[in-house]
Amino acid sequence: MPSPVPDDREPRMQIPQNMLPRPWSRFLMRVRQVRRRPLFVNLRSLLERIPFKPLDINCLYFLEYSSVPPHHANFLRGRVEVRGATIEDLDGLTACKPIPRVFLQRFKANDICAVAVLDGRIIGYQWICTKPVYVEERYAYRIEVPPDTIYTYDIYIVPEHRLAGIWFKFYSLYLREMMQRLHRQKIIGMVDYGNRLAMNTHLRFGFKLFRRVFIIKVLRKSLFITRTLRGDAIALPQWVSFADGAGAPGHTPPASSPAPAARGSSRPEPPAAWLPNQTGRKLD
Repeated sequence: MPSPVPDDREPRMQIPQNMLPRPWSRFLMRVRQVRRRPLFVNLRSLLERIPFKPLDINCLYFLEYSSVPPHHANFLRGRVEVRGATIEDLDGLTACKPIPRVFLQRFKANDICAVAVLDGRIIGYQWICTKPVYVEERYAYRIEVPPDTIYTYDIYIVPEHRLAGIWFKFYSLYLREMMQRLHRQKIIGMVDYGNRLAMNTHLRFGFKLFRRVFIIKVLRKSLFITRTLRGDAIALPQWVSFADGAGAPGHTPPASSPAPAARGSSRPEPPAAWLPNQTGRKLD
């Protein structure tokens, strides 16, 4: 019986990523991030790298919440305080996002700012417009705010506290009290294309899509293509995903106790039953 012929080929070895040179490791990580993002988002990122930004494209999704946010006892607990901000909070706001001139312009326009404060430090903010018209800062898109409605924009929370329920605290405490005082019954918000976290949070809270605006900006001129979305079963954008299943189409969250807080969070997450389901289907 003939002896087997030896195989001179060397077996291929999988090199663990942590053993790769640091530049290659960063490059591979960046490639994975780009592949996970929608093509439209990658195109926008590429356009933003062009000097002077002569061309910009975007798609804005407008959502509506048709009642005063419900009161929830869980948001009264925890060390995070939510209060109104003044011009004296400019340094704390700038520590979150270094755009002091923009903040000053908003204060001068009499827009309202709410801040989340932990141990004397501002860890998040939310801006609110109660005037009849709000002009979007990047594209000069005019957003009509009906008399019974408030418009919320630029909600920011520092990364280490984004799973601490502060977004919900803004709505169920600060906005609830403001709407009752001003006799407002609806909230309008806006989400940029590809911002999965913001879109999923709005949908789980109970917001519904009602308008989509595609924007092409050449130099300082913007072209708007608006589409009004009607009906209860509105198609969700293809990039929207519910990784954990809660809030996904057809899923009914259980009415149980609050979900455990993420490690390092300043308070527990709200009950899953209080995050209403948004029905709809994915676009093909």
